[in-house]
Amino acid sequence: MGSEPPAMTSFSASRLMILARGETPSLMSWLGEASARGLLPLVCGIVCGCGVYGASIGLGRAPLMAVFVAVKMPLLIFLTLGVNGLINGMFGSLLGSGMSFRQTMQACLMSFAIFALIVGSLSPLVAGMVLERPDGDASDVTRWYRWFLLTNTAVIAFAGIVANHKLLRLIESYSGSRGAAWRTLIAWLAGNLFVGAQLSFNLRPFFGNPSLPVAFLRPNPFDGTFYESVWSMTLADLPAGAGFFAPQVVLLGSLAAWFAARVLGRIINHFSKH
Repeated sequence: MGSEPPAMTSFSASRLMILARGETPSLMSWLGEASARGLLPLVCGIVCGCGVYGASIGLGRAPLMAVFVAVKMPLLIFLTLGVNGLINGMFGSLLGSGMSFRQTMQACLMSFAIFALIVGSLSPLVAGMVLERPDGDASDVTRWYRWFLLTNTAVIAFAGIVANHKLLRLIESYSGSRGAAWRTLIAWLAGNLFVGAQLSFNLRPFFGNPSLPVAFLRPNPFDGTFYESVWSMTLADLPAGAGFFAPQVVLLGSLAAWFAARVLGRIINHFSKH
């Protein structure tokens, strides 16, 4: 009995090494296991990686904010996956991913765990920026804060690209079709981004605006939506900039409509054959 915790620790560490290397055959073998034991390394990776990264970005505002964000970053990941789990499984089945619902959930969890390992490994870079934060006037702090946001946006984008590339290869290996893999990945990404953006809005703040007090949540976390906020910042409150943002809105709307039509066509064809 006393040897079980070290054995489990060794098991989790070896699985996290597989994730870090991104070995597709090993990941496929991992997905083939029907045991819940295989989920533990993924959960640990997300909690540790996103927790450390959340602490580093929250530290840019205050030590207490570091604690808050260390809790909220993993929570955001798990809530997003929980809300979208069944939807991703349905899309995967309809679009030909070749994965079961359980494998879909685990594959998405693997992708998030890879993301967590990357941002966690880059957290010392973010912490270094925090240590170099200026103590001068408000203009210096504001300039540093903008660079801090930009750097973390780049870190998150890089980690997301790598994690989803690994997920694409995994789906392609299961489905045997690159087209089906791309369709499935885009559907999963669209759902995760849609839900994740709203949940991040409800769980704000993450970076902690220097002009606002430190808090775990805003006083009105469920007032409004992420998309209303984006609209007010780009089109409604900035009429002079509407000409710049309108083409992007039209393009994204057209792409969303085209993709929705393709998915709807696949759903109709699927049920018409049964």
